[in-house]
Amino acid sequence: MNMHTRFLAPALAALLLVACGGGVSGTYQGGMGSIKFESGKAYATLMQVTREMDYRTDGDKIILRSPEGDLVLTRDADGSLDTPWGKMKKRD
Repeated sequence: MNMHTRFLAPALAALLLVACGGGVSGTYQGGMGSIKFESGKAYATLMQVTREMDYRTDGDKIILRSPEGDLVLTRDADGSLDTPWGKMKKRD
């Protein structure tokens, strides 16, 4: 392994982690609950029960991972999320 490769590989790995890390942050609130994205995890609170989940993004989709299966949310152009529980808007 040459000197450039030795330094370039970790830098590329770090960039990929940032790029694939979701680009989603903050708390989104809707009529039935909220979803908070923090430190690479999603915390969904519905009917006063909070559940921690892994997630990934794919374009305008956010895929929440749970043992019961994946749940796909869609980011709208205005920044809100379309969820099975209705639209959630980002809190400031």
